Amino acid sequence: MLRHGRSGLVVLLLTLVACMQEKPAPPLPTPPPDTRPQDEAAIHAAVKDWAGAAAAKDPEKFTSFYAEDATVMLPNIPDPSGKAAIRDTFGGMMKDPNFALSFAADKVVVARSGDMAFETGTYSMTLSDAKKKAATEKGHYVVVWQKQSDGSWKVVLDVPVSDPPEVAKKP
Repeated sequence: MLRHGRSGLVVLLLTLVACMQEKPAPPLPTPPPDTRPQDEAAIHAAVKDWAGAAAAKDPEKFTSFYAEDATVMLPNIPDPSGKAAIRDTFGGMMKDPNFALSFAADKVVVARSGDMAFETGTYSMTLSDAKKKAATEKGHYVVVWQKQSDGSWKVVLDVPVSDPPEVAKKP
């Protein structure tokens, strides 16, 4: 009887030891493919189309590049947030007979994760001053892009920064 007890005890101990062994770690997930070059090209193409919409004074097409919850940080006015507020702000500017906006990207960098990117560049914007004369502002900007669920890229943050006014040189 003792003999069966020992063999039962050995079987029980072996079973417990087998249960306590660590299971092999699951294989690491395969990283997503690196699509940064294609994403950068898509954003560069979008910037050209976006600038074309500005040149055409088309507020609907111009705003189509913004995400629904985007924000534009403009100087001296409350930041328009949301596509409707951005459309109203730029639509009002585009009604100005002197309105002109041009911009071009110098650099686009897409995150390795493939879901966010930033763009830097220069711009020139002309609006009427208080005397209804054309006044041009030049500057540079930072734009943050986010990849949408459909794979398209939309602007979530647009931050233009005015260059200092040019100082007239003395003769």
